[in-house]
Amino acid sequence: MTTRQQWTILLVCATWLTFSIKSHLDNRDLHQQIEAQKQYIDQREALIDSLHAELFISSTIIGRTELTLEYLNQTNPKAFIQFSQYYDHETE
Repeated sequence: MTTRQQWTILLVCATWLTFSIKSHLDNRDLHQQIEAQKQYIDQREALIDSLHAELFISSTIIGRTELTLEYLNQTNPKAFIQFSQYYDHETE
């Protein structure tokens, strides 16, 4: 094998090694980005779950308030009207 052939083989091997290392580093960077995105998604899912729980609590309170106002309207219409007027004009 001549010196020129040896240098050619060495150059090919060095080039292949360079591309292999670059590919490995790129894959590592992509893996880190994927992990960061997974963490972000997990955080958002936790936030969404928390907001769903808060929405359920708020909806329950609103439902109870509506039922109470219906009962007030049936049992004491004058108080219901006073409440409605105060709510509509004094709490803005």
